[in-house]
Parts: sequence; C-alpha cells; structure tokens
Amino acid sequence: MTRIIAVLRRELGALFEAPITYVALALFVVVLPLLYFLVGFPIGRQPLPGLFEGGQASLIVLFTWLPFLLALLVPALSMAAWAEERRSGTEELLLTWPVRAYEVVVGKFLAHCALITLLIAVAVVPTALSVARLGALDWSTAWVGLAGATLLGAAYCALALWVSALAREQLAAFLMGASLLLALWGLGLAVTLLPARFAAFVDYGAPTSRFLGSSALGVVDARDGVYFVLLITFGLVLNVVAVERRRWR
Repeated sequence: MTRIIAVLRRELGALFEAPITYVALALFVVVLPLLYFLVGFPIGRQPLPGLFEGGQASLIVLFTWLPFLLALLVPALSMAAWAEERRSGTEELLLTWPVRAYEVVVGKFLAHCALITLLIAVAVVPTALSVARLGALDWSTAWVGLAGATLLGAAYCALALWVSALAREQLAAFLMGASLLLALWGLGLAVTLLPARFAAFVDYGAPTSRFLGSSALGVVDARDGVYFVLLITFGLVLNVVAVERRRWR
C-alpha cells in the first residue's frame, strides 16, 4: 500500500504541474454549465431543452452531457500517463523500482480518478447550487447523479490509461482513447437504431446507458455499481498486462 501511495503522490504532482490540467479544468467548468443553461441536449430522438428554456430545476441535461465531455477530457488528462513515460525513457526507470506493475497501475489510476472526481465536483456542485436558488432542486437526485458520474469517470480512466500504455506518443494516446470512449458513448445513442434483441444487449453493456438510466435520474441500482467495478477491473487488468509485457521484453 505504501508503494501505491508513493506512485499516487508522484502522479498527482505530475498532473498538477501539467498545463493541460488547468486548461481542461477551465474549459470543463465553463463549457458544461453553458451547455446546461443555454443549449440543452439537442442530440437523439428526444432533445432536452436548456434550463432557461425548459424552466425545470433538474440536472438531467447536465448529467446527459457528462459522458460525452468526459470521453474527451479523460484521454486528454491521461494521455501522458504511460505514453510520455515511454517517450522520455522514465518508464524503464520507474519499473526498476522495487514495485510491482499492478502497484504502479493502481497508483496512476487513483491519481487520475482523484483529479477527475475533483473536476466533476467543481463543475456540478456550483451549478447545482445555482439551480437550487432558482427552483426546488431534488438534492438526493443530484448527489446520486454525482456519485454515478464519479463511477463513470473512474471507468473511463481505467480504459484511457490502458490505451496510454499501448501508445508511444501522447497524441496517439489521446486519439485512441477518445475514439474508444466516444464509441462507448455512441452505443447509447445507437440503441434506438438497432433490432430489439441486439439493442437490449448493447443497452445493457453501454456505460452511458447505465449511468443515464439510473444514477443520473437519482435511482440507486446495485447492478450498476457492480457493472462499473467490473469495467474498472477489466481496464486495470489490461493495463497491467500491457506494462508487464514490455517489462519482460
């Protein structure tokens, strides 16, 4: 555990020294509320109006945008986690430490999860407070949605870090990670275009559908928690395998 914490502290230091972190923070906390208040969610069969147009004290539009924005934000923040280590040669030095591959992977994952959780909270909580002043906001729904968004962000982190471990350059890691996460986001939109049997299967496995179908609506479903834990574990295992393969080459 001590070695995981050491990696966690090292990675957090690198994240908060990177300019991309502050650019992402500024864009995320500005763009998400603007989309929520002014634009709504115009994609899909049932477009959702913005707060001012719809006039309802609900965060559903905010939560509906989150999977899409996180699919771009998470790869931007995680692209350097392994790709830059490989490019600069510090990965070899890191893996010569008396640590196991899984400890490095978990340490990096926890650092990125902490940052993503912070960004989500900074974007969502002030917006929720503003909405509560305009109408009767259901705070239980807001907190459940925030918890679900955190799980979604953690799952995205696990997958994006795995992609970063496969790439040699940061740009390649970002493009590959964003493509993967946007494809997963798009599964939720494609459900209505698929045959019924196949659509049910896709809907069951799409992270966006899991999030928007329960926690974004204030519904606590233990099955969703199990689903996201399994998805996170899957991403971390793939990350460990990718790192171990290079370690023994």
